[in-house]
Amino acid sequence: MYDIIGLTKEYPSVKALDNVSLSINDKELISIRGESGCGKSTLLNVIAGLIAADSGTVMRNNEPLPYDLHKRGIAMVFQDSLLFNNMTVRDNILFGCPHKDKERREKTVRELSGAYGLDELLARYPYQISGGQARRVAIARALACERELLLLDEPFTNLDKDLKENTIKVTKGLCRDRCTVLLVTHSEAEAQDFCDRHLYMEEGRIV
Repeated sequence: MYDIIGLTKEYPSVKALDNVSLSINDKELISIRGESGCGKSTLLNVIAGLIAADSGTVMRNNEPLPYDLHKRGIAMVFQDSLLFNNMTVRDNILFGCPHKDKERREKTVRELSGAYGLDELLARYPYQISGGQARRVAIARALACERELLLLDEPFTNLDKDLKENTIKVTKGLCRDRCTVLLVTHSEAEAQDFCDRHLYMEEGRIV
């Protein structure tokens, strides 16, 4: 179980997080919706350890999450795909699983590239693929980490309707019973299709 306790983050012109508290059961798939600027992305970044909160803490089984990002047990897909331009698609996916032996790494690439229709793209570089393809590579890279908590920040942008529906279905199937997910999205349809529990944020608070 994850417990988010009293997270507050304030910038000069806005309070991005206002005493946010939330309990998350293992393997839950949770959506967070809200208008732009309400604090959704800030919440994910604080949970991931990329931004320090002014106050509050994130607990895992009654223990604070480590400050070391590699030990927090979290993978994240950002609003921008943020692929490594000097790496092929294959190496971008493999970057998420450096702890595995060669056989397991290759099996992971085969499974994820097959699931997301990336088989023909593995030797290409990010500048040689489309924005929608880059989104799917970014999701595959995060899943390759096999972390306990997956944070998804608008992960299904740049996908047309049919591809979005398929990507949501595939991602939900890969996450179910494997990891806990927090999905930030503007889309009620995406939230309903992917998640079991739904939250809404306004002005830095879960309402």
